[in-house]
Amino acid sequence: MLEDKSALNETKELGKITVSKEVVATIAALETIKNKGVAGIASGYKGKSVNILPKNEFAKGLEVWINSGETTVTISIITNYEAGIYKVATEVQRNVKSALQSMTGLKVLKVNINVLGVKFKEESKKLKSKESKGNKAKK
Repeated sequence: MLEDKSALNETKELGKITVSKEVVATIAALETIKNKGVAGIASGYKGKSVNILPKNEFAKGLEVWINSGETTVTISIITNYEAGIYKVATEVQRNVKSALQSMTGLKVLKVNINVLGVKFKEESKKLKSKESKGNKAKK
C-alpha cells in the first residue's frame, strides 16, 4: 500500500500526464483488430446499414469517455461467423482493457462491445479478391 502512495506522489511531483480520447481510441481499435474473430470495426447503428471501416477511419466505430483518470470505451465490431461471438467479444474486452491500462495508466471501467454484424466465409473471400484487384490496379 505504501508503494502505491509513493508512486502517486512521484507522479504529482513530476507533473500531470493527460491522454487524449484519440489516443485511447487508436489503442482500442488496434487491439480489437488483432483478434482473429473480428472481421472489422463497424460504423452504423444497430438495425441500420453497417460498414467495415478502413484503418484510417477506425475512430468512427468507437466511443471513448475519459473522466479523472478513468475511461470507458464502446467498440462496434463485425465478427467472423466461424468464431463464437461471445468468445470474440470477451477476448476483445480483455485485450483492450489490458492494453489501455498498461499503455495509458488510465483505469478502464468498462469495455462495451456492440456486435453489429456477422461476416460469412464467402463474403470474406469476395472482399479479399476485390481488395487484391484494387491493389493491383493501383500499382
